[in-house]
Amino acid sequence: MKTKLLLCIATLIFSNISHAEIALNAMELKPFNNVRVSMQRMLRSSEGKYFLSLYAGIWNPHATLYNLVDQQEINLKGLQKGDQLTLKSVGSDKLENGQYQFTGLLDSNTGNLNAHLLKSDHSLAQSISFEPANKISNKPNFIFKFYGLDNLSEPYSAALKQLDVVNKNNNTVAQSLAGFTAFPKSIGYMDVNFDGYYDIVLSDISQGRSIKDRRYIYWMYNPQTQQFQRSPQLENIVGFPSLHGEKQQIDFGNGQLYQVENGLLNRIE
Repeated sequence: MKTKLLLCIATLIFSNISHAEIALNAMELKPFNNVRVSMQRMLRSSEGKYFLSLYAGIWNPHATLYNLVDQQEINLKGLQKGDQLTLKSVGSDKLENGQYQFTGLLDSNTGNLNAHLLKSDHSLAQSISFEPANKISNKPNFIFKFYGLDNLSEPYSAALKQLDVVNKNNNTVAQSLAGFTAFPKSIGYMDVNFDGYYDIVLSDISQGRSIKDRRYIYWMYNPQTQQFQRSPQLENIVGFPSLHGEKQQIDFGNGQLYQVENGLLNRIE
């Protein structure tokens, strides 16, 4: 039997905030400048043959390239210099036809990617044009500013407490997100519900939790209000959301696989 959860966008109100959390909230926040934004781009080739799940803009860019026709999956990792990507296949012992090299020029604003795929034995040399898999006409262009607390006790010496969403086009603060205690080193920026808009995923370290507990805070973007809002439904699920955009599925681990259909999470048993 399928379990259905609404991927709605609702504000979560906590009624059991501990005294320790109240004390943290009362402390003065400091700017954090070393928070990594791990952005997952889901791209589809113009002819529909390839699907690319790409993590770029980080020190170790990596991707998975799916050949939807031949049902082949190629894992890639490599380097990025500016908008230029140079990735090579990993785990090549699982591939029948050797190593692959994937190079391309990424437009960070539009998400378009002009790439070239080359096989080591030169049996394949193909130019591929990618575009966002879930295209929308009014995608916002955001950057983030981070604020938190440091010199804290264990398990972490710092905590992320506030995130300012800044409109990159005019450098104004569109929204300030607060009311959470999150891991201060990185955040996820990905289209969790496959609607074309990127959502924010934070690692929850409130109430004595650590990243090993695999509890996450979800700020989902609502295009109608043009605001990010908390999703209590998703926050009840333990595990990081591994997105499989080519199938419109989310894998939270431990057998928790969901299909996204019409704004609903349908658990696949």
